[in-house]
Amino acid sequence: MRPSTKGVVDVVFCLDASGSMAPSIAGVRRHIGAFLNALSDSSNRTMDCRIDYLVHSCDPTGQLVRSSSLRKHGAELITALYGANPEPNAFFTTDVTSIRAGLERVEVVGDETMLVALDLCLDYPWRPRAGCHRVVILMTDEPLESNAQAQIQQRKIGQLIDKIHALGVMLFIVGPKSVGYNELAEADKSQYQQVGQTHDGLGSLDFARVLSHIGKSVSVSSLQGLPDHPVQRALFGQDGWISSCSEITSGR
Repeated sequence: MRPSTKGVVDVVFCLDASGSMAPSIAGVRRHIGAFLNALSDSSNRTMDCRIDYLVHSCDPTGQLVRSSSLRKHGAELITALYGANPEPNAFFTTDVTSIRAGLERVEVVGDETMLVALDLCLDYPWRPRAGCHRVVILMTDEPLESNAQAQIQQRKIGQLIDKIHALGVMLFIVGPKSVGYNELAEADKSQYQQVGQTHDGLGSLDFARVLSHIGKSVSVSSLQGLPDHPVQRALFGQDGWISSCSEITSGR
């Protein structure tokens, strides 16, 4: 009999860090505990939850990209994911306090390319699929259609869905009404929480309630014991981005 994997979870928060999103990042920081509490449906249950994030923004053209995880920033992030010597140990932590502290330092600026951000998250070094729930929580206050490089992103939706399926990722989207996000949410086990306003940084969102709902959804989900499958990494060519300092030029 295989050991229970109900309490084994890898989570990446994929966060829009464009100009209006300070309330959202603050909301995740304050209420991440609601998510963890909902994952643990018993006080006697041992949780093995690793967490990381990707905060992402860009210039209005989508060419100058700013992305950071807890431990890696800009060029370091791209090198750690796609370089000749990847750094899997540079991602994920069980220390929620360090996640909160990292989000405290995030600066919001510019525009967004959220499907590029999602693809970066999908390329994080997950634990084996057969023994771990894989979760991405994408939060943005902009429809995909008003993103920078929106048409380029929209053309990749089918490939992203295939990649999500191959990885066995549960995708949760929190954002405004968007045809593109609605299409993306057709991926298996995905959920799309629509918010009523845009451009407010999700400031009106009840983060505790939403994160608790996501945690409960993960806690009742079962794994199928499926093996990992090879996937195409860097769908947007980010493995070839030109990197310097804390910003990355996509070369589009």
